[in-house]
Amino acid sequence: MHIGRKIKIFRDENKISQTEFATKIGVTQGFLSHLENGRLNVESPTLEKKILVAIGETPDDDLKKDFEKRVELADDNVHSPKHYMIPGCNFESIDIIRQRLGDVGFMFFLEGNVSKYLIRAEKKNGKEDYEKAKKYLSWLVDMQKVIPHELAFNSKEKIAEGCGTDWLNIIGGISIDMKTKKALILNEVFNQLYSANYGKASELIDALLKE
Repeated sequence: MHIGRKIKIFRDENKISQTEFATKIGVTQGFLSHLENGRLNVESPTLEKKILVAIGETPDDDLKKDFEKRVELADDNVHSPKHYMIPGCNFESIDIIRQRLGDVGFMFFLEGNVSKYLIRAEKKNGKEDYEKAKKYLSWLVDMQKVIPHELAFNSKEKIAEGCGTDWLNIIGGISIDMKTKKALILNEVFNQLYSANYGKASELIDALLKE
């Protein structure tokens, strides 16, 4: 049985709302909704284990060992993912990327990754993706101390024009199935991101996660 279906049955039997269960396992309500509808699969072993524990399912010994191994390998997917570390070196792939791109190119790279995680969060890893966006924003805040002047990023309007649409269609697609207030906050996150107000964008993500 799909794990989303298991969650739905468990919630119905125990009269637990989507919001309550989402908070319990550390994801957004929108992500949980997609998961229960079968539109998403759980890719994070840590999240998978959290869900099984939350619904009272204890995996058999072999599966449990597999979970533990996968969780150990996953470690902290946000702050220090082991799969990005370079064996024998005291740095990770992000350091190589920065040296390759230089400071200006690195800032473009960071902004692109923030956009990526914001766009996919409600459809993929939920809270984990928002936390990853915050991590990249923290790097952008640090980089502003190195390059204090504003870079020549395209505006929302230019982005939309280049994609052959308008920003309303873009943000509407990104925030589809989100509650109105949450969608408005997400739009403001993009406003602050594209205005290079990275600290404010990070604060707004915290506000979004509370909705």
